[in-house]
Amino acid sequence: MHLKQKLQRQHEQLLAHRWLSNPLDWAQIDRLILLSGMVMLVPLFFGSSIILVLAYAPEWLQRGVAEKLLLFFCLYLVSMVALVLMAFRRRKTHATWPFFEDYIIYSYVAVVFVQSWLSGTHLTGGMLLLMIGAYLTSALADIRKVMHAFVLAVIGFVALAVVEGSGVFRYAPVFARPPYNADGSPVFGWFAIQIMQIAALLMITYVGMIATRRWVERENLFREMSTIDGLTRLTNRRSFIERSESEFERARRADLKGISCIMIDIDHFKRINDTLGHPAGDAVLVQTAGLLLDSARPYDEVGRYGGEEFAVLLPETTLEVATMVAERLRQKIADHEIVVGRKKVRVTASFGVACFPGDGIETINDLLKAADKALYEAKYGGRNRVVASRKKPKPGSRATKSKSPSRHAGRKPATRR
Repeated sequence: MHLKQKLQRQHEQLLAHRWLSNPLDWAQIDRLILLSGMVMLVPLFFGSSIILVLAYAPEWLQRGVAEKLLLFFCLYLVSMVALVLMAFRRRKTHATWPFFEDYIIYSYVAVVFVQSWLSGTHLTGGMLLLMIGAYLTSALADIRKVMHAFVLAVIGFVALAVVEGSGVFRYAPVFARPPYNADGSPVFGWFAIQIMQIAALLMITYVGMIATRRWVERENLFREMSTIDGLTRLTNRRSFIERSESEFERARRADLKGISCIMIDIDHFKRINDTLGHPAGDAVLVQTAGLLLDSARPYDEVGRYGGEEFAVLLPETTLEVATMVAERLRQKIADHEIVVGRKKVRVTASFGVACFPGDGIETINDLLKAADKALYEAKYGGRNRVVASRKKPKPGSRATKSKSPSRHAGRKPATRR
């Protein structure tokens, strides 16, 4: 019971501070409370304008129609305020309220429809209110419900335009006389009403822009998380393979001089984690990634392939050049001193290199496998060395009787461990 009370208190503290953050970071019911406040601005401003006109210039309005419209606004505002109060109570135990969401969306459409029809602005201001409302609610509510309500509203506006064209209903029935002067300019009262509507729209649009900005930030973050390794900030495995596939196809179509891949594996990495701890292992990975990235060309792709394994894609690079690049990287890593706390760590790495065109390499998967196989040979050939994948010699040739040319040792060969 004590734990439940503690969690409840933490939940209430979180809710108390949430109003100062971006709406997209709120719970759904909190977003709906904000959304209800925004949509209430439209009938509130327009209703206030009608009250002022009835008080100071009643000859401009059809009193009966205006009073019915005010009654409609009052019922809407009272129902919305009641639901908001219920939502404040409900939010302590619930994060969502589908009925509240439905009511906000469809009642807003009804308010805009009735208001714009009675004022004769359904094809101008009404459509604008509808589109801005859809823009705001799309960021804060269920987009499927918003789209459904928007389609229904558009159908309603089109049907209303057809009916009005037939002359069945009087145009702008809330007005006793047209709110425009002989030269087409609006009279002062109608102009003031339009200004108030614009103020409401600007407030709604501003909230929508804030929510959209956060939406974009989230999308960019999710995109980065799906392509970038969180620790080393290198391209992750999936993204590296996708880029490699496109570069491989480009090299095949354009008949370039070659495309090479270097596989790198840090030697005895598990020993570093076991003896110095995982922070030391992370430091080794991060600084090794930095060395690889600093040595790459702008159009090379450097990625973390998994664990302590890295990969470098070298477009338009032959096997011989890629092998020299790998040797420089091997030496650079071996000479680099990594400081972890008060300790200094030196590591080495093994390298496998492969190139297209090459023997048995027809796809990017073949290229990666060939580089990985060469890396395997480097690891079991003594580590801290570069092994390049070579074409298989024909049986009986002199190459089969000589020492394998695929090893490019950084140091003298060591015994297998």
